[in-house]
Parts: sequence; C-alpha cells; structure tokens
Amino acid sequence: MRTDASFVASLERAVREAERGTAAELVVVVAARSGTYLDLAMACGAVASGLVLLVALFARAVFPPVAVAFEVPAVFALASWLAHRMPGLMRALASDARMRRQVERAAAWWFVEEAVHGTRARTGVLLYVSRLEGRAAVVPDLGLTAAIPEGALRSPSWRTAEEVVAGIGALGALLQERFPGAPSDVNELPDTPRIVS
Repeated sequence: MRTDASFVASLERAVREAERGTAAELVVVVAARSGTYLDLAMACGAVASGLVLLVALFARAVFPPVAVAFEVPAVFALASWLAHRMPGLMRALASDARMRRQVERAAAWWFVEEAVHGTRARTGVLLYVSRLEGRAAVVPDLGLTAAIPEGALRSPSWRTAEEVVAGIGALGALLQERFPGAPSDVNELPDTPRIVS
C-alpha cells in the first residue's frame, strides 16, 4: 500500500463521509509497522553469519583467520539490516499472535497520542492500520464502547488502500446506525489521516 498524496486524500474523503450522520469523531492512523521485530532480523543475521562460519571451518579451501574474523560479523550486520527492511520476511517470521499484540499496543498508544479521548462527549474512535502486519484495530472512547462491538473491523488482511477505505466506510455505517448524530454536531478532530513511517 502506497501512502502517497492520493492515498491520503482518499482516506480524508472516506473519513468525512463516515462522520456524516454520526456524533462520533473518527481518527485514522496508518503506520509502516507496529513493532521493530529486531530480534527476528538479528536471528536472520545469526543464521547467515553461522553459515559463513561453517563454510570457513569446513570448506576445503583455507581462509585466513583475519578474513573470517571480519566476514562473520560483517555478514551478521548486513543480513540483519537487510532482513529488517524486508516487511514480507518479517511478516512471515512473526507469529499471528505477536503481530496482533503489537498492533493492539500501538493502537492504544496512538489513541492517547492523537488525543482521540479529547472530545466533549468522549465520542472519538481511532482506526489504526499497520502496513507491515497488514492489520487494523479499532479503539473507541468511553462514549462509544457500547456502540462498537468488541473486535469490530479488526481485520487480518488490510493490505491495500481499497481495503482501508472500505473499512472506514464500514465503520462509518456502523457508527451512523448505532450512534447517530444531530445537525448541530461539530467536527472536533481532524479528518486528515496521520501517516507514520
């Protein structure tokens, strides 16, 4: 999913449409990833450097000790760095439970960071989308906890812009049905999504 200007504009339009007819305030945060997964990247580096060491120890050719002492840590660092920058690899290595926990923790943090709880009637709701994990989490404020069922719209596969826009639309329809607004409602929170790299 590309987070370019057209993506941001389409999300902003979707948020405005979703807030029409409801007293709820929707805030969208799209993050590149919810966890660092450095341990997984370092495990990849350890495997790669271990293979280099095995080749140096058991190959027929003789490698100078100085070269081995340099190459093993260099391969570890390079392989770890490359693995950390490969979202598909990190997604494949991380368990579903771990990715779900990471997304939920990050969503709770962004709920506070974006002051979603700052509306007068506590009617804010955060839609948090994490690109690496391909997951979304919905965090409603106290005024909306009864309106949004537990686990609503938590999706394991929000990987495209179209799926995110559709998710915003579904959340808006749910809010319009369960928490309708009045013509006097004002927009208390920004509609522009926060894109976090």
